Formats: sequence, C-alpha cells, structure tokens
Amino acid sequence: MYLPGQRITIRTMRQEDLDEMMQWRPFADPLYRPFDFPRQSKADHIRWFEWRRRDPSRRLYTILDEELKVIGSLTLRDIEGRRSARLGITIGSDYVSQGYGTEAMRLFLDAYFGGMGFAVMVLDVAATNLRALRCYRALGFVQTGSHYRLANHPSFRILQKEPRYRHLRPYFQHTAAVSKVLFYDMRMTRKEWQAISQNGDGP
Repeated sequence: MYLPGQRITIRTMRQEDLDEMMQWRPFADPLYRPFDFPRQSKADHIRWFEWRRRDPSRRLYTILDEELKVIGSLTLRDIEGRRSARLGITIGSDYVSQGYGTEAMRLFLDAYFGGMGFAVMVLDVAATNLRALRCYRALGFVQTGSHYRLANHPSFRILQKEPRYRHLRPYFQHTAAVSKVLFYDMRMTRKEWQAISQNGDGP
C-alpha cells in the first residue's frame, strides 16, 4: 500500500521503521502514557513485527510526515475477509495535536472503504483517551457498546489519585484484587463514511 496525502503518507510498514518508532519520546502527560510506543529491546520489536506480518488476520502500516519521518503506525487486526477489521492507530508524542492523526484517518478510511473493499470498520478506545475519542466521534464513528480491561499500566494509578484527573475516576472500576478501565466499542460502515465524505462533514 502507498497512500499519499496532503501532508502525510501511509504505506506498508517496514522493519526499519521500528528504529524511528523506538526514538519517539514518551508522553509527558500521564493521561497518554499508556499509549506510548512499548519500551522494549529492538530484538523484541522485530519479533513482534515478524510475528504480526505473517499473520493473515493483521496488516501493518506506517504514517510518514512531509519530510518522510515516521510519525505513526496504523494497524488492522481481526480481519474477516472484506467484511470488517479492527483499527489501531498510534501517533508519536512529538506529532500529536497537529492534525496528523485526523488526516491519516481520513486518508485511510477512503482507501479502506474504497479500493480495499471493506464494509465495516470497528475499533475500541479507552474512555480516558480523550484526544482519540474526540477524533473518532468527529469522523463519524458511532459507539456500539463498552467493556472493561485491566488498568495495569502505572499511569492509570496516577489518573485515579491525582486531583486534576478526578473527572476521569468514573471510568474506573475497582474490586478487591484489580482495577479496570472503561473502553468504548465503536464502528463505521461504508455507507456512513460515503455519506460523510460526500457531505464534507467531519474534521
């Protein structure tokens, strides 16, 4: 795949892209640290890449900026023929809040529902990931359900304790043994995206 856009390009991921991803700085705000690029060895990242590259239910893509720097990744998993797939997208901390993620999503959605021929896109997003949630809703994704996952990243403990994050506490569920965080299930159909695109809606 090679999708050129106004400021960004999306193409099939290459192993050498991992070198640049490993240089991304962690997010300063604990709110977004759970979504940092994993801190592990290059060998572990290569094993991850090779394992998923060979998996027919997954596809891996890289997002490049105007200078062809690697600024993000985009993945499909749980691929079911051309019926549906589950989206994942990551933008490096130095490149967020610049419109790159939204542009990448719009460019990819055109291809996904167009030449790639998929009928439905699904995704899940942490209720605490406010930036991503705003983007998905603005693009036209509709919430279809919700579920809880283990809140096992250290930053989730900060979100639950510090006063400035008190507005996020309703998104956590606690038992005697574990703490869980709320995720929203979202989806979009080809028909919905075509209507949004034709009307010029969305960000």
